[in-house]
Amino acid sequence: MKSRTQNYNDKVLNIPGIIVGLLISYIITLLFFIIYALVLTYTPLSELTLPTLTMLITIIGIVLSGAIAARNTKSKGWLNGGLAGLLYVLLMLFLGVYFVKEAGINAGIALKLIWGIVLGAIGGMIGINL
Repeated sequence: MKSRTQNYNDKVLNIPGIIVGLLISYIITLLFFIIYALVLTYTPLSELTLPTLTMLITIIGIVLSGAIAARNTKSKGWLNGGLAGLLYVLLMLFLGVYFVKEAGINAGIALKLIWGIVLGAIGGMIGINL
């Protein structure tokens, strides 16, 4: 039988893992966007695919950040992944407001944050089992 003190000594949040997960997922997201830009530039692929592929690349980045964040934790992978997904979306929103002056705070931000938490938590559940 486990003692109660053993549960309190387990690390719940893996802060270094979350930071590493964010960095790796942003690097991979950036590479995907560069490849997509090159494909758009040098092929007859229509720019109508831009919203769909942008969303797909972002979803992959969020799930990946959650999976990497939870990879080395013993429990609560969903929590580490959800936090990584939330931070991923917050950083993406901050960069969007900073670099694109027209971008601002709107009603869709809450939905994006919720999706970031949910997708990150799914990634965390996947990552804890890797």
